[in-house]
Amino acid sequence: MNKQHAYNRIAKATIKALKEQAEQGKVNTMTTEVVYQAIEQAFSEEYSKLFSNIEDSKTALEFIAQGENLEKQQMISLAQQALTKIA
Repeated sequence: MNKQHAYNRIAKATIKALKEQAEQGKVNTMTTEVVYQAIEQAFSEEYSKLFSNIEDSKTALEFIAQGENLEKQQMISLAQQALTKIA
């Protein structure tokens, strides 16, 4: 997971919420709550992706650790696949 991309997605969600509120003429104290909700939702989505990637990596590492009959190239391939998901 690229940290900069995650921050960009969160910023876009925030800007979208602000824009929608402005277009509806609702720029007031309610705007703050709507923006907070948009930020919270964006963070939740990013955390969900992160936890999913961690779980996939854990599964790959466990498989490699228990894979007594795996050839070296198979272990390398599994590790590379796990790294690709978190890059």
